[in-house]
Amino acid sequence: MKLLVIGNGPCAVSAIEEFRKIDKESEIVVLTDEEYPAYAPNCMENVIRGDISNEALFFKGGMEFYKKNRVEVLFKSPALSVDAVNKTVLLPKGVKESFDKCLLCAGAKAFIPPIPGIDLMGVSTAKTLSDALKIKSWIDSKRVKRALIIGAGPIGIEDAQTLNEMGIKVSVVEFFDRVLPRMLDGHMARYFIEPLIKEGIEFYLNHQVVAIHGEDGWVEWVEIKQNGQNSSKFIQADLVIISTGVRPRVELVADTDIKLHISETTGKVVGGILVNQYQQTSNPDIYAAGDIASGMDRWGNLRWVALFPSAIQSGAIAGQNLAGKKVENLGLVDYNAVKTRTVTAASAGTFEDAEESLLFEISGRLIKLFLKQGLLCGYQVVSKPRSYYLNEKNPFLRGQRKLDGMGLEESGVLFHHIRERKFTERLIKAIKSGNLRALANPLYEAPLF
Repeated sequence: MKLLVIGNGPCAVSAIEEFRKIDKESEIVVLTDEEYPAYAPNCMENVIRGDISNEALFFKGGMEFYKKNRVEVLFKSPALSVDAVNKTVLLPKGVKESFDKCLLCAGAKAFIPPIPGIDLMGVSTAKTLSDALKIKSWIDSKRVKRALIIGAGPIGIEDAQTLNEMGIKVSVVEFFDRVLPRMLDGHMARYFIEPLIKEGIEFYLNHQVVAIHGEDGWVEWVEIKQNGQNSSKFIQADLVIISTGVRPRVELVADTDIKLHISETTGKVVGGILVNQYQQTSNPDIYAAGDIASGMDRWGNLRWVALFPSAIQSGAIAGQNLAGKKVENLGLVDYNAVKTRTVTAASAGTFEDAEESLLFEISGRLIKLFLKQGLLCGYQVVSKPRSYYLNEKNPFLRGQRKLDGMGLEESGVLFHHIRERKFTERLIKAIKSGNLRALANPLYEAPLF
């Protein structure tokens, strides 16, 4: 059998590892539009700062991963479309790659809004390693004194704090009325933003960028407007980072009958490629996992979850099933976290349709639980800023970390392991003890601070 894997991120890596544990003989070919071995996509701010080693960045050992698992990887070979009937994938210059079974894990692409001036030098997304290296080179050139970030989602917030740390004056423009709008409600978002404002980061909430201006091909000013207003403000910027979200790469199956996640109300595509509990698409020989797919989350909702933990999880399940197993995904883990040096936030589940909420303050953390029909449907956590000191017992600081792909970001949440989500005394006790996260690798549970 020939397994064709489209994509080369953590989801693909997870799938290949699980597949090879079961199937030692089948051919595996990976198609990727990038030029790098699998890397940790959640470390791009570290690349911009220049404080991450290649060992940590290429978390599976670089090219050794493909050699170990007998994988043929085709770099700079973007998949253009899938022919589900003839079992081929179209590449540039008319080249076709055949398959017996295919795993679609090409992820999501950065959404770039149609803003005049978006093509000026000094303007970039910050999603890929190429993006991060480009931004770092601009900063290293000493040209960047002021930066503006479009979007206050997780990537935008972490990049803002990173650049501010590096001595760059940072402004953040967000269309919604709060930061982290998909993670936090208004109350928790206000709590989260306070220390970042004190650090000197400027926020323009309820605003949008209407144009980017510059001379000699390089960005100089960004024009913004408050929603519902006509007057413009102009903010000086030598660097603009676009962080306006991502979209699943469903165009790969545009000419097939593979089903997509479509809203029953509007009839419009609202997510990725639709998969069942085995990560199988509507075509039995084509599977999908990670950011490109939509499936059931741990809370029982059909959702598109474009997060690192769910990519690892769904990739592993897809790999096992492609190798002949019958393993069900019991629900995507939708845990998301944003970490800065002064404040952190985490969330899971949904909160928009909650009927009531409960608030706790435990050990410097503000914890909000959202209930619907008496059941826990989501939660949010925001830490309080406090003084830290280094914990010398942490294996990272002792230089004893052996990277095996089980990093701190591969974390589950205690709530996801509770089958009955009734708001019981047992659950309250767990919450009050601060027992919210269960790290994937106990070796690294010692806190950094």
